[in-house]
Amino acid sequence: MCVLRVTGKHLDVDRSLASSGLTPCHVFKAGEPRSGSGPDGKRYDTCGFTVEVSRASRSSLVEQVRDAVAFLGRHRDALTALRSNPDVEDLRLDFALQLRIDGKTVIAQFDYFPPELVSRAGALGLGLEVSIYPR
Repeated sequence: MCVLRVTGKHLDVDRSLASSGLTPCHVFKAGEPRSGSGPDGKRYDTCGFTVEVSRASRSSLVEQVRDAVAFLGRHRDALTALRSNPDVEDLRLDFALQLRIDGKTVIAQFDYFPPELVSRAGALGLGLEVSIYPR
């Protein structure tokens, strides 16, 4: 799965979503408890939202990248507007990947982002992030 994450300490999430036309899969505000934070009570220190970019599995970066390139093309105007909002501090694509390292047959993990994705994301001011999850 890949998501677009948009954050800013003073971001008006509702207004940003309304003007962008994007549909969030998660919305959060500064001070709210983080989901799954448990007894330590971690809270969000920023406001923001995520938007689903790809439903491809954590084992298929190729499909996530394909979907992300298409998403960037479809939503270029909305992303440009978000980037121009002074309250948006960070825009990034977060690619969720499965950890393949097992210490026996796989001792290193390498993942590649093709130039088309890198250049489109960079032109829109988006960062790229990889979140790796255990099997």
